Amino acid sequence: AICASGWLGVPLARLRLAPASQRIPANGMDHLAQYSEDENEDAPELSAEDAREVGAGAAPKAMARRAPPQGIAGVTPGAFMPMVDAAPDVELLGAPLPQKLAVSPTDKSILTNPTFAVLNKPLVGPRKVGQKSLEEQFYNHKLGHVEKMRMSEFSFDREYLSFHNFGYAANPARNSLGQDFLESTQAAPQHGKTIFDKKVTLAQAAKRRKVDAVGADDEEGALVPMSLEAREAAAQWGGFQDEATLRRQVEEDVRVREEEAARQREEERAVEGEERETKERITSIFHGSKETDYQGRSWIENKTNAPRDIDEKQCYLPKKWIHTWSGHTMGVQQIRWFPKTAHLLLSAGMDATVKIWDYQNQRRCLRTYMGHDQAVRDVNFTDDGRRFYSVSYDKNIQLWDTETGQVITTLTNKKTNFCVAVHPDPSQQNVIICGCSNKKAVQWDVKSANIVQEYDEHMGAVNTVTFCEDGKRILTTSDDKKIFVWEFGIPVVVKHIAEPTMHSVPAVTLDPKKKFLIGQSMDNKIITYEAFGRFKFQAKRQFKGHLNAGYAITPGWSSDGKWVMSGDLEGKLWFWDWQKQKNFRVIKAHEGVCMSCLWHPTQASRVVTCGWDGAIKLFD
Repeated sequence: AICASGWLGVPLARLRLAPASQRIPANGMDHLAQYSEDENEDAPELSAEDAREVGAGAAPKAMARRAPPQGIAGVTPGAFMPMVDAAPDVELLGAPLPQKLAVSPTDKSILTNPTFAVLNKPLVGPRKVGQKSLEEQFYNHKLGHVEKMRMSEFSFDREYLSFHNFGYAANPARNSLGQDFLESTQAAPQHGKTIFDKKVTLAQAAKRRKVDAVGADDEEGALVPMSLEAREAAAQWGGFQDEATLRRQVEEDVRVREEEAARQREEERAVEGEERETKERITSIFHGSKETDYQGRSWIENKTNAPRDIDEKQCYLPKKWIHTWSGHTMGVQQIRWFPKTAHLLLSAGMDATVKIWDYQNQRRCLRTYMGHDQAVRDVNFTDDGRRFYSVSYDKNIQLWDTETGQVITTLTNKKTNFCVAVHPDPSQQNVIICGCSNKKAVQWDVKSANIVQEYDEHMGAVNTVTFCEDGKRILTTSDDKKIFVWEFGIPVVVKHIAEPTMHSVPAVTLDPKKKFLIGQSMDNKIITYEAFGRFKFQAKRQFKGHLNAGYAITPGWSSDGKWVMSGDLEGKLWFWDWQKQKNFRVIKAHEGVCMSCLWHPTQASRVVTCGWDGAIKLFD
């Protein structure tokens, strides 16, 4: 190596090119062979031609590197340094592109601009035992890696309607090797047709007959060629149509219109027949032998006397499962006790039926109510239990006679109702408020079948409606994560309850003394508010431990107000102490979600639950 003071102890000023006769032979000292320590010794001179080739400044060294002429005696081969080009010219035309590796689907940023093929290259390398490919570690779904796709509402509706009308749609997951279209397996695809194609009208068909000599359109809108005689008649006299030809065209148009009118009349008769069948269908079935007993008492009357010390009884936690009511073919959404006596149990099923069960004697289904066409969302008794209301996903509100099973009134506002609340005043049992999907709580007068008031301050679907302070105020909860308090009959919010940390509360229950209310919050806890005055939030009274996110699970109270209970999405039944907010017991109640639970008002240790497994269970 050459340093500032020289190379191998020799000053730079004294290094000179040695003559060829004095150079060291090639024995590992080739570098020293080019230099001499004698300052006075002259360097070999270059000719003018050699100097022009290598340049003036590099003449000595270049001359030293030049190969000796052939046949020079005294020169050992290999005594000269090889000529090395540090940056040779490389021809890149036609060279293969550098290999590009696959990009991981978990990368958040890509600093290059890879092609679609590079992004989808498979990962290659050693795999674990039982692993099919290396991409499995990046999958977020059992069948692969699912990514979000941005699509406008117009494009989605176009493909959706094209698929259901013409049997084909564009493939949203297509690539260079995939299919461009997806075809229906239930109907033959009609490629080329779109939802924007208009059916040929009678006037357009007549105009085309005159110009193109074609016939009337068939049922699918396609034009049918005319017969040979009609074509010759139309082409006669240069396309002039005489009175006979025009008459035939008019008769053809009249025939087509008459066929269309006859088809419409048949469709109307079919619809009227369906409506008449719906009105005449059986809406209730009694499952007992007789509707009255030997004394003439109706089956809905309580035959036993209630104990006198109901209010003094202390409630205890149930320990075992003692009975199951089975009859719903699908899940049970809600259950209600018969008012005051609780000798009957009303259940709303997702099989579009409402059933009432005997609690005390044989514990069987007494009557089934079948007036709805879709799942029943909520039910509620009137004050005396002689009637009850039901709301369903078929957008109907029905008032039933509990004893006879007849539908007294059917109300609808063309919106889905999620809950129904009856006014607590015995003189106003015809006043109900329903929470609807159109962001409103609608107040109905059932006698006149009219909407009396609409509470429309919410920004989402109204999930619950609760009467407080003996019907003077209303509390509503919604999907907009807010709780509003209203004066009854006045659509102005008295109190807004909304916090950034709040979640939606799809189920609310009042305590037996009407002083507190608990709500099922969607962050896996139960929150508490006062049910009077300023409706203060009770921050310390929160009940946690269960999983309820995503389900409108109705919580419950014990009859003495000492215990709080709730189901969860794993089918468990949880019990907490009201004062200590401590969980005391968990019972496995259902196979699916446990949707609602009720504590018996007179029997201090009995609890009834319902779930999406279609069962109603009794615990003691």
